[in-house]
Amino acid sequence: SYAKIAYTREFLDSDIPGSKAMEERLFRYFPEKLAKKYTKEILEHRLRHEIVATTLANGIVNRMGPDFIRDRMERCGVSSAAVAKGYIITREAFKLRDIWSGIEQLDGKVPAMVQIKALSETTRMTERAVTWFLTRIGRKLDINQDTELFETGIQTFKETLSNVIPSRLKDKIDLIVRNGTNEGLPMSLARDISLMPVLGSACDIVRISIDHGYDIPLVASIYFDLGDRFNLDWMREKARQLPVEGQWSDQALEGLVDQLYTCQAGLTIRILNDMKKEVSKAKTVTKTTGQEIMQNWMDNRGDKAKIIEPFFAEIYRNGTLDIAMLIIAEQRLRSLYGG
Repeated sequence: SYAKIAYTREFLDSDIPGSKAMEERLFRYFPEKLAKKYTKEILEHRLRHEIVATTLANGIVNRMGPDFIRDRMERCGVSSAAVAKGYIITREAFKLRDIWSGIEQLDGKVPAMVQIKALSETTRMTERAVTWFLTRIGRKLDINQDTELFETGIQTFKETLSNVIPSRLKDKIDLIVRNGTNEGLPMSLARDISLMPVLGSACDIVRISIDHGYDIPLVASIYFDLGDRFNLDWMREKARQLPVEGQWSDQALEGLVDQLYTCQAGLTIRILNDMKKEVSKAKTVTKTTGQEIMQNWMDNRGDKAKIIEPFFAEIYRNGTLDIAMLIIAEQRLRSLYGG
């Protein structure tokens, strides 16, 4: 309750309550019949800003917990209003309301732990996406503009995934779907939950497509082949299981995991730009397209990549990972694209 009060006050001092993007939240505060009949009066309500700020603070705290906003502020060096904007964009662009609603409608129909696990996966992806918007855009967030920009791209990303992801990753997703349906999740919801770890890469892929003019399926194909070749998904999963001691250790580990995403994106851009001729010939993009372009890059321009590739293979074979290995892995990946 104290967190909600504090954030409500901070949001009131920002430009969020008066933005057009918050009109939908304002209308949802009132009964549907009133919202339709008294549109003009609601928009001119004397407590409009207070209603928006209060319901937004309540919504974020209820969904993400009382520490979420303050934690992102400290880790990303931003204001509470910026965190709220990142949250709103993430929620709308990824259509999280539908997923949350689907999970909550299963009350009494599946074991509570099944719902908790599904919500935890969604929360982890949300934290990753919000952090991305706060640290990667490089400008102030615009709720309307950025939601529209990324919503379309993320939808395309989801639609094209089955055609471009490597077999190992596809098998992992299929296994999560089967486990979810066996636990009582509807197929569509199980599929949505299975994609949460993969959706952590969506913003990078959409941003590369926007900034460099490459089609999303092609970017995704090369991006995921890189992850498969260097076992980056496995490394990130292992990293999240490492024990941490205190907030500094936790933040350091999160930063390293985030840097692996950054390296994967940076190297994807490098390969796309280096292989423009081959890229232009890729009329139909499948999961083999990225593999072929990646292999051509390795054969013709990837001398340094060939040298460091055994390092990543050895880590995977050993099956263990620590922070020192993560640091070295990030440094060697960064050297490949000059990051």
